[in-house]
Amino acid sequence: MMAGRRSSTMAMAADDDWVDVAEEFCGPEEWVVLVGDEGSMAAVFFGRAAAGIGSGVAAPIPIVGPADAAAGCRGRVLLAGGGAGAVAPPPIPIAGPADAMAACRGRVLLSSPWSRYYVVDPAAGERHALPRPRHANPRDAAIACDAAGGGYWVVCAFRDRFEIYASATGEWREVAASEAAGVVPGSAAAFAGCVFWKVAASPGVLALDVASGTTREIAPPSPCRDPAALWQLGVAAGHLCAAVRTGDGIELYGLAPGPAWKLLHGICGLAVDDGCEDTCLRPLRFESDNYEVLLRVGERVLALDIVDGIVREARLDGAALPEKDEKIVPWCRAASTLLL
Repeated sequence: MMAGRRSSTMAMAADDDWVDVAEEFCGPEEWVVLVGDEGSMAAVFFGRAAAGIGSGVAAPIPIVGPADAAAGCRGRVLLAGGGAGAVAPPPIPIAGPADAMAACRGRVLLSSPWSRYYVVDPAAGERHALPRPRHANPRDAAIACDAAGGGYWVVCAFRDRFEIYASATGEWREVAASEAAGVVPGSAAAFAGCVFWKVAASPGVLALDVASGTTREIAPPSPCRDPAALWQLGVAAGHLCAAVRTGDGIELYGLAPGPAWKLLHGICGLAVDDGCEDTCLRPLRFESDNYEVLLRVGERVLALDIVDGIVREARLDGAALPEKDEKIVPWCRAASTLLL
């Protein structure tokens, strides 16, 4: 009980931080932000709105073993509408004229018209306005943080180059790279000083070292090489990962030295509502300190721990999700930020 009261008190302090940030630089718009558990995904951002992911322990999803799955047993519906689960606290209205582009270790990258970028740390109540990059209208933008959480880089991918902003210098620099034209917008994941993207022209993964500006292409896990595969990059349990839909399950692969992909965990027996198209269950970008991945099921967003089989649902409160999955940005309160 003591831990619960402490968490509630600290969460209220975090809400005040958000309000302070909003009043500093935002006009009245439609930001909504909620809080969750340390190390787990606490919210998802989409455009100028956000939804908190229910905190606490939710009811386990039904899991069917491989033998049962082979026999045609699919289990019950995966968190059907109105199903059991922890309820997120009421939404807190936050102003915000900028769209969420990416997040890393508790920081959120926002983009507004005329190539203005902001980096916000909701937990610490900090906001940084970046100088404009030299070029406008990038193919994608991403953020990476150092291991200690003090510094960060913002990367814009253009047709023939990357522009990289370093918080340590307060300046942008250009890196010529024809590979930048091939990154898949909204697929970036940051890990160990690199930003990783899916590549549009192939099933590969492009890695950009933000310090050196060098790039290399990595083959994805074998299940992701099928052009029809539903998969996404993310970070989980200290690994750069790929989550891929496999039949009625999800497999999580981690990048190991080599580089080579290693199967970390998998879960099967996931079922969705009758009448929902098979492709409506698909991975989104994710970031967690445990084995949570983020899934979209039609017009719902779920955080699924594929080890414990626990699922938590984002509380949208009537907000409409964007049509494109890449517009949904996960937010995880990292250990490097203020602990709530």
